[in-house]
Formats: sequence, C-alpha cells, structure tokens
Amino acid sequence: MQEINFTSIQKYLLSALQQPWTAIYTKITAIALLYGATVHVGNILGLTGTPWLATPTPLLWRSLDVILLVFDTVTAIALWQSLAWSIWLLFGGILCLQILPYTLLRSQFVFKPEDGQILDSLLGTEILLLSILILLLWLRK
Repeated sequence: MQEINFTSIQKYLLSALQQPWTAIYTKITAIALLYGATVHVGNILGLTGTPWLATPTPLLWRSLDVILLVFDTVTAIALWQSLAWSIWLLFGGILCLQILPYTLLRSQFVFKPEDGQILDSLLGTEILLLSILILLLWLRK
C-alpha cells in the first residue's frame, strides 16, 4: 500500500496540472478570477455594485472586496503558472471566502429578494467550478 503524504499529493497535483484539459480549465478559471478582481476594483472605486463613498457600505462588504481582490489576483496568477499550491489556494479561498460567508452570514448580504437569487447563482457557480476541477484532477485529463 502506497503511503499518502503532502509531498505525494503535491506531485499528483503538479502532474494533473500538466494534463491538457486540466491545463486549459485552470487557464479559463484564472481568466474568470481576473474578471472577479476587476469587479472588486469596480466596487472599491464605486463603478459597480454598491458605491463605497456614496452610501454607507457595510464594513463586511468592504473587507471582502479587498480580500477577494487579493485572493482573485494571486490565485489567477498561480493557476496560470500551473503551480501545485494554486489548487489548495483555490479550494480554500472559495470555501472560506465565499461559500462559508455567503451561507453562514447570508443575512448580511441579502437586502432585496434578488440579492438572494444572485448569491444562490454565485454559490452554484463556485460549486460547479470546483466540481469540474475535482473531476479533471481525479481523471488526470
């Protein structure tokens, strides 16, 4: 029986990231993350979403805009370079910075009925993105 340790998992991820379909998918994901980073910049500058300066934007929203801007940018660059740790960062970041806050602190993000639908769509998209990546990593495609 083969021993599973952190180094072997890292080697597996690095090998999987070199496979054609996985490499293409991580590049597409990196582009989507860069788009997300531009949305957060737009939120900070008041060009999209709820303007920071014109309205009393909750501190949680402002904090997440800044944190997600950094997360999206760093993760996109790491995925584009096919770094094995980028997979850990992607999964951990989406879980801790989006799925958990948007489910456990949902009332902080939903002010109108359509806000709930937008959050549901965002969460569904994130889960779908991660599911596809899990499948590609497992199949090594």
